[in-house]
Amino acid sequence: MIGSPDVIIVGGGVIGCGVAYELAKRSVQVALIDKTLPGRATSASAGGLWPVGESVGLGCGVIYHNTMAAQHESDKNENAVENVSGLVILPEIFRKFLQNSNRLFPELSQELFELTGVDIEYEPGAGLLYLIYQEQDFKLTDQLKQLLPNMDGLTVLSPEETWKIEPHLTRDLIGAVLLPGEYQVNPMLLAEAFKRGAIELGATCHHDVHVDGLERRGDRVTGVNIDGQQVFCGAVVNAAGCWSARLAATAELSLPVFPVRGQIVLTESLPHTLNACLSTNGCYLVQKAHGEVLIGSTTENVGFDTSVTVEAMQSLVEGSVRAVPLLKHVGIKRIWSGLRPGTPDELPVLGPVDEVSGYFNATGGFRTGIVASPLTARVVAQCVLSEETEFERTPFLAARFGNQVGSPIQPGK
Repeated sequence: MIGSPDVIIVGGGVIGCGVAYELAKRSVQVALIDKTLPGRATSASAGGLWPVGESVGLGCGVIYHNTMAAQHESDKNENAVENVSGLVILPEIFRKFLQNSNRLFPELSQELFELTGVDIEYEPGAGLLYLIYQEQDFKLTDQLKQLLPNMDGLTVLSPEETWKIEPHLTRDLIGAVLLPGEYQVNPMLLAEAFKRGAIELGATCHHDVHVDGLERRGDRVTGVNIDGQQVFCGAVVNAAGCWSARLAATAELSLPVFPVRGQIVLTESLPHTLNACLSTNGCYLVQKAHGEVLIGSTTENVGFDTSVTVEAMQSLVEGSVRAVPLLKHVGIKRIWSGLRPGTPDELPVLGPVDEVSGYFNATGGFRTGIVASPLTARVVAQCVLSEETEFERTPFLAARFGNQVGSPIQPGK
């Protein structure tokens, strides 16, 4: 039985579990309700902690803007800056959010391990390497330096300097950009550690339970509906990922969050091969703790379709072999896809809404959900408890969208 907790969190991905953990640390009675559905965003993540790389387009943002270039001009983030290569640099406030969140991981990793015994595989390495195959890509780095003169750590490397960091890289590259301090974790273990930590601190977790909708009475959300039964609580947190718009709509709330499919390839285990996280204009590669190389990821607006395609697998494999030729002789262990919660401006949706009380968003993480999760969890927990948030929440409130609903990206592009 769920009872009548202080807070119900709908969604057991890394964000929902993180919010549960932060609330439980504050002695709040939390019920985490989760329905396992194909395509959870946490499973579509490489676990990259790339706060600067993602916010300036050198992480998987390179792939995103290469494949989604058909986005309407009117739907672009007004606060973003488009550079000569067509990439969009996200607002400085969000870059700072990601950097502040990233700084929490060393202490968080130790804290969760001591509490739960789960190692989230926080892996400091060489950083994030963006590989350059053609001369025109140097224009991208030149513009980044002009637009972001105070950005620490961005270093343009020669091929020889790049090969010293990554000896197995192709000899066809003409340089690279290094962002030190951009590491990785295991996203599934991070979610598990958050969940177990919350349970250790008194939260309850209800697996494979489907929330039919939110209960709304006037200008307040009072709970959720499960199998026709009302479950009352003090507040509801919508952490349902790409399904969060559907949940919000049951309380007549507009939320422009939509699924963005990412297809992933995982190789068989290898000896230690990669020292950095690699990004190219066609894929990214990270070697995980047990030796597998994760190759991702497509960015597709195909609704809630979680299938995998031959075309995507071929593209990802070809991109990985181009970057690291020895992968040509390595077997594939697994392929899958996940659905990331996208928003029109690529920023998350956090905190309360104007229309009702007792309801809070924790969604829209898209390609930065993992690195943003520690600070997202804290800010949302602070919102629920009416505490002063340790980071400005206004840029992330749903109010910025007005009544805008749905994806700004044309299907099939």
